[in-house]
Amino acid sequence: MPLFAYDIIRYRLRLQQLRKNLFFTRQFALDASINIHRGAERAWESRRIEIKTKDILDKEKKGFYTDKIRNKQLQEIAFLVDHYLELLGSNQPGYKDALKSLYTSKGSYLAFVNRLQKVEEEVIRAAITTMRKGTKKERRLWFDRVRAATRKIRLADAEKIYSGMKK
Repeated sequence: MPLFAYDIIRYRLRLQQLRKNLFFTRQFALDASINIHRGAERAWESRRIEIKTKDILDKEKKGFYTDKIRNKQLQEIAFLVDHYLELLGSNQPGYKDALKSLYTSKGSYLAFVNRLQKVEEEVIRAAITTMRKGTKKERRLWFDRVRAATRKIRLADAEKIYSGMKK
């Protein structure tokens, strides 16, 4: 029984770390987008993100976060800020309605998802080549599983969002 408890704790810690890493760029982008939508200068919001991520990088001692990863994440954040600003600018009452007004068909939404996945994969490639945890093969296999899972979730979301609409 103690080994089982240890496995559960280890699993939960890994899940918590995964969530933290997956939502890292999204939280920066969402916060910046809301601030810009409310009237803040985009240049200032971009600079604020650069400063915060640089602070995180400067404190990193384990080799998990590198300048190469940070640079790719800044590109991902800029991509997401554009997306979130378009959603906020749609003036729709909810997320699903905003998506449907911005991407009028499942195909156009999936085209966006493909562009997003390419930006995310740049971050993943940077992480695979620069992280110092596990072997490169282990990192690649883990990232492949994450990529497949996010793709599956996004396809299911597209199905829910656009069900009943012409494709």
